[in-house]
Amino acid sequence: MTQAIVPKARGSGVTEVEVLASWAVGTPYLSSTTHIVLEKIVETIFLALMATTLAIPVAVALSFLAARNLMRPVRLTLGKVLVGVILLPVGWVLGDLLLGPVAELGVNWGEAFFMGVVGPVAAIVGFGVVTRIVNRVPLDGGALRLRGIVMNVILLVVVVFTTGALGGLGIWLGARFNAMDVAVFNYLGNMVSTIGTIVAALAPLFGAAGGAFLVASFGTAIASPILRHLSIPMSHLAGGVMGLAGGALLLGATAAIGNLAALPTLLTPVVAAVLGGEVAVLIYRRVLRVPPRDKRQAQQAIRWGAFAVGAAVAFAVTFSALNLSRSVIDGRLPSSATWDLGVISVQAYLGTAALIGAVIGAVGGGLAGTYAAFPVGMTIYNTTRTTLNALRSIEPLIMGIVFVIWVGIGPFAGVLALTLHSIAALGKLYSEQIESIDSGPLEAITATGANRVQTIVYAVVPQIVPPYIAFTMYRWDINVRMSTIIGFVGGGGIGFLLNQQINLLRYREAGVAVLAIAIVVSVLDYASATIRERMI
Repeated sequence: MTQAIVPKARGSGVTEVEVLASWAVGTPYLSSTTHIVLEKIVETIFLALMATTLAIPVAVALSFLAARNLMRPVRLTLGKVLVGVILLPVGWVLGDLLLGPVAELGVNWGEAFFMGVVGPVAAIVGFGVVTRIVNRVPLDGGALRLRGIVMNVILLVVVVFTTGALGGLGIWLGARFNAMDVAVFNYLGNMVSTIGTIVAALAPLFGAAGGAFLVASFGTAIASPILRHLSIPMSHLAGGVMGLAGGALLLGATAAIGNLAALPTLLTPVVAAVLGGEVAVLIYRRVLRVPPRDKRQAQQAIRWGAFAVGAAVAFAVTFSALNLSRSVIDGRLPSSATWDLGVISVQAYLGTAALIGAVIGAVGGGLAGTYAAFPVGMTIYNTTRTTLNALRSIEPLIMGIVFVIWVGIGPFAGVLALTLHSIAALGKLYSEQIESIDSGPLEAITATGANRVQTIVYAVVPQIVPPYIAFTMYRWDINVRMSTIIGFVGGGGIGFLLNQQINLLRYREAGVAVLAIAIVVSVLDYASATIRERMI
């Protein structure tokens, strides 16, 4: 307390006294608002980094499937394609049953850390040693093919086990980081733990998908000699039978997807329309005896007209038979009514879709025959491109709202929204970079007799690594800015805090958050530029 003597003033009235006081308050410190903003901006950075990390491997894989120059030359006979389609679900079930426990074992070992490190290393080294020893044994004919089958199965087991172990390690590391009472390590732990959980959940799917691919490949290799020696009438008969099974499986699978939500029910009539259009073109060629390679403009216009008519008829019939108006207009799931087929019962919706697919597939396979060339590459290309375009057409904000409703408010919803949109955006950028590569190395490697994988590894990959790095860094920068917007719908990060401050009319605190966002975006821009300069 300080005492002061006020001098006497002349006259009467109020006297104003000005006092200048100063005292020591210590060193400058950050306010509570700044502390909260810093924590949330760190969370935003890790949220964006997590989404980018998860999106990269998926986008890279899809980019090769969405590159026209790589997929256009890939063609197979229709017989091989139908055999593969029929065997895919069989391989999926076998892979899930046999490799699911392997993935679970890998996750359990990974969560124990020591076994999670030693196990995958031992599996990879052991596979390399076995491969080197086995390849030294001279084999030919059936023994050589059998060795290839066995080595591919062992490789798939190693991949599934290693993936599960990596997921378990991520969960273990995340728990260790979360145990530390430091905000940065807590966010790092959440990121590592989330990635580990997702990888661990995907490991059984890798096993199922790998099993489907291996069984389809082996079945196609076994059936090839048989299909090659079929007579023309038998090839059309076999094409009709396999087309019936393949069409039923295809439309049945799309109908099963439609059981998950109302809007995906449109996938079944769309696929039926594509198949119906192709069948109409086949009918046109067979009836009018038009050569398949005829490129006259009038004939092309007629073919497109036939395709349009066939697609429209197939779409209308499928839409009406499945009663999809209840899903598209009313937003309801397909009817759960069933067909009783003796010992089993089948949902009428799935059965009707499979029946329509069987009819279309039987007609198309019978008309084309097993010797007809099928553009597998362009089919995969168009499917992948359409999927990427559909995902890119949905704004991340809308995705954030959907995932917040699905998994709840928090950073995990924001990660899922950003990951899905990043996969679509990076997949498009990556694939377009592949399409613009120099074709010289590609032709040179192909001329040496290299297979498809070797051509991609030695002719494509060296040309796309620098732009891939640049696109990835740019996407991380975009995700930091997008995470701010996604936070407004409950996706976590600085955006969630900014939305709260604005709603409470705390504009001074909101200004601090906006300033932090601007600083982080600028820093990341300069950092990404430096990294690109050093690595590219």
